[in-house]
Amino acid sequence: MNITAIRVFLEIVKTHSLSKAAENLYLSQSTVSHHLKTMEAELNSQLIIRHQGQRTIHLTPKGENFLPLAERWLSLFKDTQALQDIRPHSTLSLGCTDSLNTYVFPELYQNLLSHEETLDLDIRTQHSQEIYNLLLNHEIDTGFVITSFAYKNVVTRILFTEPMVLLCQKDMPFPSASIHPQDLDVKKEIFIDWSPEFRAWHDFWFNTVTSPRIKFNNPSLSHYFLKNNYWSIFPISMARLLLKEMDLAVYPLTSPPPDRTIYQITHKEPLSNHIPVLTTFQKYVTYFQETTTLFQKL
Repeated sequence: MNITAIRVFLEIVKTHSLSKAAENLYLSQSTVSHHLKTMEAELNSQLIIRHQGQRTIHLTPKGENFLPLAERWLSLFKDTQALQDIRPHSTLSLGCTDSLNTYVFPELYQNLLSHEETLDLDIRTQHSQEIYNLLLNHEIDTGFVITSFAYKNVVTRILFTEPMVLLCQKDMPFPSASIHPQDLDVKKEIFIDWSPEFRAWHDFWFNTVTSPRIKFNNPSLSHYFLKNNYWSIFPISMARLLLKEMDLAVYPLTSPPPDRTIYQITHKEPLSNHIPVLTTFQKYVTYFQETTTLFQKL
């Protein structure tokens, strides 16, 4: 007796019909009848009565007794299959800023998940300061931030530095292929608050009395406003991806803002049972560092 025969029997009981059972199991009616007859022969008992001229079937007393056994048989089979499929999973929790999650690290995450089937990711999107706090409380295992803070229990290391570039419409009337900040009209700026260093650079070159037309503290919507001679300054990794989505132009800046720095942070004393997943994750971070083209010049 095999599990297919058990399924056939239970489906016949459920539908009260050999033909309906065959339809639900995607089998021919003759195959269903064969399984039933084989099972009855093995048990040396008739399980089902089908009265002539009637479409529905009825269980014999032996069939009634066999029904709970068949249900347990199928349940045990499913439990056994589930046991075979169970593999120990581990989870790596990380914090990351919104812009890095969206524009920089998807490739890293995808590569990790495609090769490590038993490693799950728990990604929390926060500002840099909150990511440090999560790490200090052991609520995450590692984090990617764009602003570094000094904490004695946190190891902060530089992953990437990237230039900031001008992003605008292709038909903007700039005099050369390299733009000086004094060539830019702040009233047409879409200002994004990238970092304290960026704000200091901006305050130096632009009249603080005149405010940019639009200000964002998060870049997720800013590129939709790059029309009608508006401009903005982006990290080159984001500019590279936006060029694929929109008809825009990128210009290098003379006297540019400080490069944007991307940091990885880890706890000096990680939870001991999380060290293996951290070690695995770090291999993929290193590979991403060595192979990504996001930060190359356009």
